[in-house]
Amino acid sequence: MSEIQYTALGAHIKTGVPSPLYLLCGDDAYLRRRALDALKAAYLPDVLPEFNYTEFDGSTCSVEEIAAAAETLPMMAPRMVLVKDLDAAAIGATQYRKLESLLGAPYDTCVLIFFNVSVKTSAKAGDKQAAMRNLIKKQGTVVNCKTPSAAEIADILTAAAKENGASLSRADASYMVERCGTDITNLLSEIAKLTAMYGGKITRAAIDRHTTQSLDVKAYLLASNVIAGKRREAFGILEDLFAERTEPVAVLAIMAGSFIDLYRAKLAAADRKTADDMPALFGDEYKGKEKRLSFAFRDSRRYSPELLRQWCLLLCRTDAQLKSSRVEGTILLEKMLTEMFLLAERYR
Repeated sequence: MSEIQYTALGAHIKTGVPSPLYLLCGDDAYLRRRALDALKAAYLPDVLPEFNYTEFDGSTCSVEEIAAAAETLPMMAPRMVLVKDLDAAAIGATQYRKLESLLGAPYDTCVLIFFNVSVKTSAKAGDKQAAMRNLIKKQGTVVNCKTPSAAEIADILTAAAKENGASLSRADASYMVERCGTDITNLLSEIAKLTAMYGGKITRAAIDRHTTQSLDVKAYLLASNVIAGKRREAFGILEDLFAERTEPVAVLAIMAGSFIDLYRAKLAAADRKTADDMPALFGDEYKGKEKRLSFAFRDSRRYSPELLRQWCLLLCRTDAQLKSSRVEGTILLEKMLTEMFLLAERYR
């Protein structure tokens, strides 16, 4: 039938015709949960919904159990069967063939939902999980709950504050996203905390005082200070991360993303490409990342391709050392930061 974005789910439900199959996937856990709640509200009866509802753990149930529940005749409304985290790549060949049979001819009296709590569907050609996705797409509906843009998240936050009886300006909501990251579940908990503390109006001062910068933001600031040559600030952020017992591998992963962006931007600019060309050149990870890309193109002008390449190689070596060496991770990161500043002096 189709693959739709989460934002189109409301219009899909309003048609009044449920699909026999749904796959709720994508990288945003909050939207996946919202999509599931919306389908339950739309298709389960208000009276005694439990008579028409069965839930399975996909990591432990058999396909026969799912099929038996799906073929059970419903009462007063379509039957709903929810399967959480079924990893098609992990089940045996016999079970997979039975799954293909079930998905190829779904029951029209049942709404069968596959809901990914933690299992991510693969887009790799030939992968069983990708094949399962395609089967569901052919016979039902795949709902892609990808992470919204920063602007869309800001809208969610202003609406959440209003529902809690408080006001949050659009500008301050955007600032919260920049400060706290894009995890909607975490942001909504921060909103709940701020509305409980301040009631009527959430100010930027309150956001600064009572919310926590996300790891993504701190690691990005760390990378930015290295790029700007600000040694004291960079080592200060690193010390704060260590004090918070942040895993060095996690810090390095986010830093590496910033420097890879720089190197790619430099190569793209040398070929007379712009930020708009980045998704076509390097993949969908750059879609909707205009602000991030504008910074990368701006900052990459200040450095030679060789320095950017050497920085990326150093990050790769440090990553390998963190995963294989017995040396303390904090020491390896401090050593890497020192070498990054020395490289900047050498290629200045």
